[in-house]
Amino acid sequence: METIEDIKKAYLFTEQDADNLVSIKNLMEKNREDFILKFYDHILRFKNVSHYLVDENVISKHKGKVKEWFITLFTGNYTEEYLRSIYKIGEIHVKIGLPGHYVNSSISFVRRYCYKLLTDEFGCSRQRDMLVNSTDKILDMNLDIMTFSYREEELRSYILPRKVEYNVIEFARRFAFTLDLFLLITLILASVFVLGFVCYEIYSIAIGVTSIETGILKILGTLLIIWAIGELLNTEIHHLKGGKFAVTAFLTLAIAAVIRKILIATLSTEKIADILALGGIVLTLGIVYWLIGHSDKG
Repeated sequence: METIEDIKKAYLFTEQDADNLVSIKNLMEKNREDFILKFYDHILRFKNVSHYLVDENVISKHKGKVKEWFITLFTGNYTEEYLRSIYKIGEIHVKIGLPGHYVNSSISFVRRYCYKLLTDEFGCSRQRDMLVNSTDKILDMNLDIMTFSYREEELRSYILPRKVEYNVIEFARRFAFTLDLFLLITLILASVFVLGFVCYEIYSIAIGVTSIETGILKILGTLLIIWAIGELLNTEIHHLKGGKFAVTAFLTLAIAAVIRKILIATLSTEKIADILALGGIVLTLGIVYWLIGHSDKG
């Protein structure tokens, strides 16, 4: 589901539209009892309506909810919470088996009712046209969100029962979290081992087992890996807290490991072809790193 801001952009809904709707809120509140009477005159013509409005208690609750929804059209407060509330309306309609064209017909009635009210209040004026335009946008947005929730809920009903779906998703979420936690612990252990390797290289230089030049290059390469692991650890911690995972952190670690290999290879008897191959790997990883970074910025 898109965010409320994305939906506003799609319908060219501006702050001016919100202000326009707020300006007629009092008018709509004064007429809400008349609205609900005429709204019910409209929906009681639907086939099998008694299947959904089974008794006076249900009808009373439904009238209250419809009036509440009608007034919130003109509050000017259209946030993610508002989006979720409209989405929930669609979900409830699907659960009770209400046909989608009943919703479309109801929105069409609300649109006509608002048109008449605005025409009676402002006449055939530029102000009336501006208010009608803003009303059209908020009703279209509502219908869009409800229609989307219809599609989502109907698709779910064909795939898995809701309880099974919830259990599967919850299991997958916990399993993914466990994998992330395992990765974090593994990285911590790897960092400890790499630090131990640095200490070992320093010890090897001290007792003369490794030449100073070779030892320093090995230590520098290992420190590069430690830095990359640190970046990956920070990324994984951020991911566990709900942030986006950065694939580039893994690429950084891979590049650091290959660079260390190249540093050591330059002092050994490795063939030039092998060193060039390692250089090609670094170049390829670097290009992939740049492409991913460029894509993220885009």
